[in-house]
Amino acid sequence: MITAMILVYNELENIKRMVQSFRLFGDIPISLVVVDNGSTDGLKEWMKEQTGLTYVYMDEGSMGWARIINNVRKELEITTDLLIAEGHYVLTPGYLQRLVELLHEDENIGAVGGLSNEAHYRQGISRNVCSYGEAIELAGRESIGTSKRTVILDPGAILWKKDVLDNIGDFSEELESIYAVMADYCMRVIMGNRRLMVCSNAFLWKLPTESQSALYPWEWELIKERWGICYIGSYSENLIHAMEKPGNDEISVLEIGCANGGTLAEIKNRHPGAKVYGTEINAHAAALAAHFAEVAVNDMEEQSLPFHKDMFDYILFGDVLEHLHEPLEILKYCREFLREGGCIVASIPNLMHISVVGQLLQGNFTYSEWGLLDKTHIHMFTYNEIVRMFHEAGYEIEMMTTTKQLTSDKQEKLIDDILSLGYEAERFMYEAFQYIVRARKKNV
Repeated sequence: MITAMILVYNELENIKRMVQSFRLFGDIPISLVVVDNGSTDGLKEWMKEQTGLTYVYMDEGSMGWARIINNVRKELEITTDLLIAEGHYVLTPGYLQRLVELLHEDENIGAVGGLSNEAHYRQGISRNVCSYGEAIELAGRESIGTSKRTVILDPGAILWKKDVLDNIGDFSEELESIYAVMADYCMRVIMGNRRLMVCSNAFLWKLPTESQSALYPWEWELIKERWGICYIGSYSENLIHAMEKPGNDEISVLEIGCANGGTLAEIKNRHPGAKVYGTEINAHAAALAAHFAEVAVNDMEEQSLPFHKDMFDYILFGDVLEHLHEPLEILKYCREFLREGGCIVASIPNLMHISVVGQLLQGNFTYSEWGLLDKTHIHMFTYNEIVRMFHEAGYEIEMMTTTKQLTSDKQEKLIDDILSLGYEAERFMYEAFQYIVRARKKNV
């Protein structure tokens, strides 16, 4: 038996479909609780006609989800594993059974989540699945047991183990949005030495909704202060993809500025034999990452890495070099820690992106909280400067790709106009938002 707590506010049509999917695909004993944060769209009247579920209406006015979840758990005396889900999802066959089996596969697993068509933290179903019907068909083909470890779970639907809820305690009522509440609790669970797992064959389908899961700005500041992370993400697919070693190779990887360890955890998922290490200047973030890798609290600028020479196949810099005072010197320093033929893999923002050029032509160079003109950036890079830096540091660039963002017709026209002036720069230099570099250590 599990309890499913469905959180809803003014989503009558979605709840109708969600409840129906629980009745169709609820393949294990379940107690269904719909928690209504003061809806005014007729949901209250519809719920009165339903049987076989519990309806809780918050008549004190809208309040934060952490407070609501805590109150409902206590009032209903919930003593089972608890699925907490937003009210705009529908189940597919096997979803609940697969989550429950994974949750109890290992006593160290504290919570699990599945995949959906619109998910945070790279918990998305294959892009080839374009409809709910296709998701149902895919679920019917998938076997039970596929899973991987993660540093954070999508807030849309998470199954929490009862003893974890008992041991970790209430959700933090300092936070209100479901996005912030669940992210904070995920990190608390990790710090409690329990694992978060993604069940890669358990699928939810997200329905169209106006409900927002994003953090409030003040919540984001609290999360940053509490956990020492500059973003709540899972891992860098670009960095991992740039590592060319096969998944069965026993590689050794160091990530500089590993934050809460998401990329290192995913490397370990894909390379089970890998030895993963990290450095992180923020002690709070390093404490989280230490649950996935061997992590040192270290300021890279001091050139005092606590690792052996010739130790790593890869050293990763994910959006880090632009934050360093002497990135060239750091790359030179890292050579001694790379094995023969070892590589630096880095993602580096491109100052020459047309969005920045457009601002400059209007006389603006305005820093922001994030992005290409992040106010914490110390060094700025273009394609040519990146090539020069790695060459001077003693590396041979063997792969350099780009990431892009959508550009407007006006920006495309501006690129055309600049290129018509006859400068040597190529179009990709204005289109690249970020460069992904793999540079191999040269023998000297």
